[in-house]
Amino acid sequence: MKINRRNFLTLAGNTFLFSHFPSFAWSQINNNKILILIELQGANDGLNTVIPYTQKFYYNLRPTIGIEKSKILTIDKENGLHYSLKSLSNLFEKGELKIVQNLGYPHPVLSHFRSIDIWETGGDGKSQSRNGWLVKSLEDYVQKTSVDAKAIFLDNSNSIFRGGHEGYLGPNALGLEPQKIEVRDTIVPVDDRKNFGLLNDLIEKRKSSNETLNKFSYKLKQSKKSFQFGGRRNKGGQLAVQLENVCNMIGAGINIPVFKTALGSFDTHNNQDATHRRLLQNLDVSISLTVKALKKIGVWENTIIMTYSEFGRRAKENGSRGTDHGMAAPHFLIGGKINGGIIGEYDDLSRLWNNNINYKIDYRSLYDFILREHFNIKNNPFSKFNNKLIV
Repeated sequence: MKINRRNFLTLAGNTFLFSHFPSFAWSQINNNKILILIELQGANDGLNTVIPYTQKFYYNLRPTIGIEKSKILTIDKENGLHYSLKSLSNLFEKGELKIVQNLGYPHPVLSHFRSIDIWETGGDGKSQSRNGWLVKSLEDYVQKTSVDAKAIFLDNSNSIFRGGHEGYLGPNALGLEPQKIEVRDTIVPVDDRKNFGLLNDLIEKRKSSNETLNKFSYKLKQSKKSFQFGGRRNKGGQLAVQLENVCNMIGAGINIPVFKTALGSFDTHNNQDATHRRLLQNLDVSISLTVKALKKIGVWENTIIMTYSEFGRRAKENGSRGTDHGMAAPHFLIGGKINGGIIGEYDDLSRLWNNNINYKIDYRSLYDFILREHFNIKNNPFSKFNNKLIV
């Protein structure tokens, strides 16, 4: 479901959403920092995403699902991207894509639910916070910057904002249905609190908030920067629908620092090739459309798109032409001010432990980078993981 004016006006009489409502001119909106998170639900296979095509053991390990050399989009002398990632390859050439290899954490857990919980709270496999990794820092950030809301998720999972209350929104806060991404783990139900962040004490304030919501809907009505990504027609799938809504909110001048979206399921235990190809195409098309929209709006220089996933997949294919849960994977940082390139490298694929690619870079160094370099929060919960290569 897409955002329209009727959805917002209907909402105005029912709930209180935002703690602040600034009156920004476009020149001011263009200075706001934006983080767009894309969760690759189910654990993306990094080895068929960023491919070490010069290592002969890649094809020894993957005799049926290895990507043919002639199809690989080479990006340097040792690595290439899956042939579905043409737009990401172009972004890499422009210096707007950074690939961080071998991301993981010290005590790997290979349960979907447990591991994504670790990633979203900033844990290490043995201990973790009760709250989402962004929550404390966003509370600090909004003390210095007026916002319409602190964050919003557009898919079916809000756990990354656990512990946040006022100003953390779910999709139906905007009159939307959450995108029905496949569940993270078949034995663990997805949290269905679509009214996440809308507490009773806030709802009681709805009369005094009507003016705020009317201003909010007025921004959408007056916005001339309306985007239509076409969803499945443009092969962007559910992710394109989510990111279309993100771009239309940003285009309307609505100031929300963090947007969370998702694509899945990447849990490719069986017959991986076709599923992985489709999902990477969804990712590539959706990001391409988003980049074009954000450049048109004028906020690309102040935006970072970051992918994340609960873990990677094993280097050796299984007996079902798929891959099983593994310990590390590459992820993407994309933005107008990103210093592009590749950080890290794959292990020698002839010397793996239990067919696993071992982690070399702690994923929390990405969090420090986002908070320190993007949001200018130097003293953040992950500053001790500062990796000077991620700049």
